[in-house]
Amino acid sequence: MNMIRIRLFALLAAVTLGITTDALAQDPAFTQFYANPMYLNPAMAGSANCPRISLNHRNQWPNLRGSFITNSISIDRNVEALNGGLGLQIVNDVQGEGVIKGTQVNAIYSYQLQVSRKITVLTGIQASYHQKTLDKSKLFFGDQIDPNYGFIYETQENPDLIADNVGYSDISLGMMAFTKKYFFGLALHHITQPDDSYIAKSFLPSRFTIHTGANIAVGRSKRLGIAMNGPFITPNLMYLKQAGAEQLNLGLSLTNESLSGGLYYRSNFSNPDAILAVIGVEKNGIRLGYSYDYTVSKLSGASGGSHEISVTIQLACRNKRKKLKAIKCPKF
Repeated sequence: MNMIRIRLFALLAAVTLGITTDALAQDPAFTQFYANPMYLNPAMAGSANCPRISLNHRNQWPNLRGSFITNSISIDRNVEALNGGLGLQIVNDVQGEGVIKGTQVNAIYSYQLQVSRKITVLTGIQASYHQKTLDKSKLFFGDQIDPNYGFIYETQENPDLIADNVGYSDISLGMMAFTKKYFFGLALHHITQPDDSYIAKSFLPSRFTIHTGANIAVGRSKRLGIAMNGPFITPNLMYLKQAGAEQLNLGLSLTNESLSGGLYYRSNFSNPDAILAVIGVEKNGIRLGYSYDYTVSKLSGASGGSHEISVTIQLACRNKRKKLKAIKCPKF
């Protein structure tokens, strides 16, 4: 059993292009994390007040065999009778040309508290169910390898000892505080650390996230005689830790009415990872964003970077009663 487990890990490491086994237990990541707000922090459910639909697609390392394809769809809105926001999200992740597939469904509630005229605090809780499948017909084991000709032998291992389906539930929490100018958030996912292994027991490590930033106006403009906010820049950072892996995103975005752009640097502290470029446009309540991750790690020559597309549909509120303030943070 232990040998099968080791060889399965070797396979999965190959699928994920040499990443350590700690990384195998990590969650999918998005470059445009503010375009997928509830995935970043459950406290952000209903943070736009009016109904919001978010669609996200990520293709990581498309030039390499065994790339990651992640899709997400979510809807959320503020519910005044509940003093907070409700959200529902579905995330689908495909690894290694379909060897591993995962789907998670998240139900989210965020309580919204107006602490003072300037400060709003959100606290969120997320209940999730995860389903993971393993296509054992695509597995290869160490005893199938010939040093000169590759995978040519029949395996003597018994794949029936490996589960092909794993399901589990877990809980996540989040908090966010913001003013017109500043925002700060904390999130802790997988508090229960469920068993997500296909063999024996292996617990999904908790994911800890800090994200913060500031909105700095750089001018004012007028249109049709109505004063409007002019361009503003938003320096911001996100720090993420899960098991032995750490990640820091640091950069800034520039927003000018309907256009947005941003440039970020991502590092895992021991090595640089990628330069991230983001561009977005908004019109009639629809935001479209595109980002490209230019890999600067050892995979830079072969990975093809990563591509990500986001679509956010901001619907109008039917209820004209007083609403809580919406968070003013990056849109992508």
